[in-house]
Amino acid sequence: MVEKPGSEFVPLDIQVQNENGVVVVKWGDGHTSTVPMRRLRGFCPCAMCQGHDVGKLKWQENKVKSIFDVELVGRYAVNFKFGDGHNTGIFRWDVLRKLDPEEEARWGPPEEQR
Repeated sequence: MVEKPGSEFVPLDIQVQNENGVVVVKWGDGHTSTVPMRRLRGFCPCAMCQGHDVGKLKWQENKVKSIFDVELVGRYAVNFKFGDGHNTGIFRWDVLRKLDPEEEARWGPPEEQR
């Protein structure tokens, strides 16, 4: 399979699995990410969670175990409505992909990403 440049950031399918506490994303390059909901909520990129400074992602302690809605944001991102009521984070495709724990060797830990 020949990948198009940037296909690692093109989601083909997003599934919320509340029973397993994860979000599963199938990407255009064939990779499947399984991201814990708690990790998504903890590294939410919104200004309320991260502040207004441009910098590395900061961890926000949380106990999220569910997502009750998912909305596409244009062609570039997704918004999750978390079980704790938080719903202001817009996760660009690159941010979502880089939150995959199995991809830390490739992208580095979230705390070191911009």
